[in-house]
Amino acid sequence: MEWDAQAAGWLEDALARLRASGLAGLVERTVARVWEANVDRFDPVVAGDTATSLGITASENIRTLLLREDRHAWAERGVLLTSRQQALVLVVDGLEVLIMKAGALDWEGTRWDLASDVRRSAAEDNAKHYEPDVEHQSGQTWWPRLVSAADDRPEELRHLVLVWTGDPVTAVTSGWLGVPYAGPAGSTPWLAVTPVWRHGADDVPRPPEPLIAVPRARPPSDPVLRSRA
Repeated sequence: MEWDAQAAGWLEDALARLRASGLAGLVERTVARVWEANVDRFDPVVAGDTATSLGITASENIRTLLLREDRHAWAERGVLLTSRQQALVLVVDGLEVLIMKAGALDWEGTRWDLASDVRRSAAEDNAKHYEPDVEHQSGQTWWPRLVSAADDRPEELRHLVLVWTGDPVTAVTSGWLGVPYAGPAGSTPWLAVTPVWRHGADDVPRPPEPLIAVPRARPPSDPVLRSRA
């Protein structure tokens, strides 16, 4: 899929700002650890887990853990971790980032009219402030200034969505940063998308030790090796 050139350039700069603040790395680590932990305990036979419950639980875990982060420490980096209408919102340098779990990637099939209020509003606000080039419009006759208040400068954009996927077998995850767009009928739902991370099987981090650990027996103080027989 071909992206809007100006928006794509702006998006790369936005991702660089997220990386510089440490926010991109924080989200990547949290998503990877949460997904691995949930895949590890996934039990469709006994617990009745499904792919849907797996995704919902992981998304809620990610939201909870990110909101538990030290807000004062992140504020010193210019990052605000908050929620709006129960949706996780990450704010840095004037940008607002939402997080969305995806099953199968289908950029053209995204429906903002069926999304949550927060995601739909983000896509609509981008459309109010930016008008893509004509060649990046499809499905209708398009002409300049169709959206009267929109500008052709991508600097007016401020909403991003970090889309991630997770493999339910290998526990690997991937993430992309996209610019949501809810313009006139027939317009693209994404102005631009760029990859943020892609983990291989050997890159999956082990979850950290739980806050409440089960006590373990102390190892014997006698250094003499004991037989396994």
